[in-house]
Amino acid sequence: MDIKIQETNPTRRSVTVTVPAAAVAAAEKEVVKGFTREAALPGFRPGKAPEAIVRQKYGKQIADEVSQRLLSQGYERIQQEKGFTIYTVADVQKEAGSGADAVFRYEVDVVPEFKTPDWKAVKVPVEEVTVTDADIDQHLQKILEQRARYEKTEDAAAKGDYVRIGYVGTIDGKPVSELDAEAKSYGGAESTWEEAGAEGAAVAVPAIAQAVIGLKAGATAQAEYVFPATHEREALRGKKVAYAITASEVRRKEIPKVDEAFCKAVGVKDAAELRDQVRKGLEGSKKQAAETARREKAVDALLAGQDFPLPDSAVLSVAQGLFYQYAEMRLRNGTKPEELETQRDDILAEAKKAAALRVRAQFVLSRIAEELKLEVSREELGSAIMQAAYAAQTQPEKLVKDRQRLAEIRRDTLLNKALDAVLAGGVAA
Repeated sequence: MDIKIQETNPTRRSVTVTVPAAAVAAAEKEVVKGFTREAALPGFRPGKAPEAIVRQKYGKQIADEVSQRLLSQGYERIQQEKGFTIYTVADVQKEAGSGADAVFRYEVDVVPEFKTPDWKAVKVPVEEVTVTDADIDQHLQKILEQRARYEKTEDAAAKGDYVRIGYVGTIDGKPVSELDAEAKSYGGAESTWEEAGAEGAAVAVPAIAQAVIGLKAGATAQAEYVFPATHEREALRGKKVAYAITASEVRRKEIPKVDEAFCKAVGVKDAAELRDQVRKGLEGSKKQAAETARREKAVDALLAGQDFPLPDSAVLSVAQGLFYQYAEMRLRNGTKPEELETQRDDILAEAKKAAALRVRAQFVLSRIAEELKLEVSREELGSAIMQAAYAAQTQPEKLVKDRQRLAEIRRDTLLNKALDAVLAGGVAA
């Protein structure tokens, strides 16, 4: 095979492999033999059909298999090159060759060249974790808040109470629904719950949330709200809307007490055992958070001063996954779906930046794993698969059948072993 290599950029090579006619003919002969041996053609015993008929019947399949064999042979030839290590094949094309030669052009991304950091000098001490009584009190309060009940009250609504209301919005005496049929909660509601005094992006009309403070069941109130000029509903931008509000019910949050009934409901014998369980849970969470922070600091130390070029395919692959994570995060934080498209470029830039750091860490830790001759045992891989399945809420068998995901789990397990060795001062766990 004749091979020509052209450097497109520091992490990509354009490689042209020419397979001579004799090798093409030999590959084709082997493929045809295989088809002849397996062919079931009417009038002929298996393996006895004439080659011409086999070629006529399976011409396309034969040509495809010959191409695949030659492609594989070409890739194996490229792997023998000493000047670079293939990271992935970005593209491959069959080109027209002279005579019966076959010519293939491979676009391959390569492992970048970089100097291994002095990882044995990285020292990140284990942070001591403490849980105070104030921490326990705060967490217990959250537990009580989660189990709070909203009880009906005849009192006037205070901030934080929930009020069932009906309301209608008008602009210059005309119902909002006539001006904008899709205004929904901005125009009115027959019956809905409103948190008295609520604030933030989740509140549709802040003036209504403020107006229900002090209302009793059966009481009415008026409110006015000027919609911002950038509001999502074009018909409401900059408009003053008057709201007529009627309250029908008020409910107040009742937080339970830590008494015998509550302890029984949560499965502990008394308040002391409840606090002990909370303490243990907080200690576990804090230790996990501290260990995560420690590992991040170690990676930051490893990457300090490392600015080698990265394969585009590696960065884009990681960035695509992060893009959807960041988009979902914005949705959870109140960004409306229709606003995401306008933020697409910003989200993608953020994802690419984070992906570059992650990919660079992968290369550095892979080098360390290679130097330490680390491997992933069957037991370690099995444990990692179980953890990944639990995190993804799927069956382990599904992950095992997904070759790409399985390779990622194996890789991440190896990288974590390398990072463990860095934190242990160069001693593999």
